[in-house]
Amino acid sequence: MAAGSRASLRDDVMRRRVLVAYPYLSCVGGGNVVAAWALQALREEFEVTLATLRPVDYEPLNRNFGTSLREGDFATRIAPRSYLDALRLMPTPGALMESSVTARWARRLDAVEHFDVPLSTQNEMDFGRPGLHYVHFPWRYLPRPEIEMRWFHRIPGLLAGYRGLCQRVSQGTLEGTRLNRSLANSTFVAGKIKEVYGVDSEVLYPPVPGSFPDVPWEQRRSAAVAIGRMHPVKRWDMAIEIVEQARGRGVDLGLTLINQPDDLEYGRQIAAAAATRAWFRILTGLPREQLALEVAQHRYGIHTMENEHFGIGPAEMVRAGCIPFVHDSGGPVEIVGRLRELRFRDAAEGAGAIAAVAGDAALQSRMRAVMAQQRELFSVERFCDRLRQLVRESCG
Repeated sequence: MAAGSRASLRDDVMRRRVLVAYPYLSCVGGGNVVAAWALQALREEFEVTLATLRPVDYEPLNRNFGTSLREGDFATRIAPRSYLDALRLMPTPGALMESSVTARWARRLDAVEHFDVPLSTQNEMDFGRPGLHYVHFPWRYLPRPEIEMRWFHRIPGLLAGYRGLCQRVSQGTLEGTRLNRSLANSTFVAGKIKEVYGVDSEVLYPPVPGSFPDVPWEQRRSAAVAIGRMHPVKRWDMAIEIVEQARGRGVDLGLTLINQPDDLEYGRQIAAAAATRAWFRILTGLPREQLALEVAQHRYGIHTMENEHFGIGPAEMVRAGCIPFVHDSGGPVEIVGRLRELRFRDAAEGAGAIAAVAGDAALQSRMRAVMAQQRELFSVERFCDRLRQLVRESCG
């Protein structure tokens, strides 16, 4: 055998084995960005197996998230039909049940194949031994944010019963979950983990992929960009009201909403608002490169969701060189460096904040300087480097 072949074989033998647990990868949302980039970060150095519920469709992931994943980067192990029966019995899709089934499947795989490190990129999981889990928001935390509550959650006893069923399916326990090293997507979420489990977490901000062009401030549109799903929890109607009020204060300001389709009725309402406002436009389903180019042509950003766990949208705005204005709650406050000037509680405060910054060149310059410092916190390189290091440390 040639020397090069022997070296290659030795490298393969020495590669540590990582089990990544994630219910299913789709091309929309911050949680999926984390999962996709975790796989990309680990594929070269480790032998990776994905425990999941559905096949992976690489092309839309790569197009939307800027990854370059391909068949053969990792082994995909889809849960057998017997594991999916619990999902078929549910009257409505449930993220917690999907996560619980995935956890049970990952425990079985790990018990048989003995991976060096189990890693969940979908909130906390009990692997039956120490591992890593990346938490977007702890599912055990009560009360849940109001924005996540649906009608059936309010039926007395139903939520508790559903949670109990999910825990039995996952085979997890509170004590077992505490064995893991916890990673949180924000200081806000790290605080929630501490409340529930009594453990500290390391904050590892999600990666914001894409190369955002460096557009000079003077050449940018006097407009705000908003990014996210077309869903009532995002409160795009408030974003419209903020811009409308800012314009009423004499600010020449437009609004661009870049969205992924979700709630059709809400989408029709927002489209009707755009039809009567020449300064408001809606862009849907942009590929990653086009999104980056579009966002970088705006001076400002608006993010109106309340108690967002992290907020990939405002992080994209920071990466693109915008000055984002965010609701004064949750993770987005961290994204803007906790600056009081960039936070609002209602539409009037939001309009006032934008008017103040738009009308003061010195304040604009100071806000832009702070955002330039913040942008590296959300780089793909920073996320990938730290995740690899954490996995190495967990391998022992």
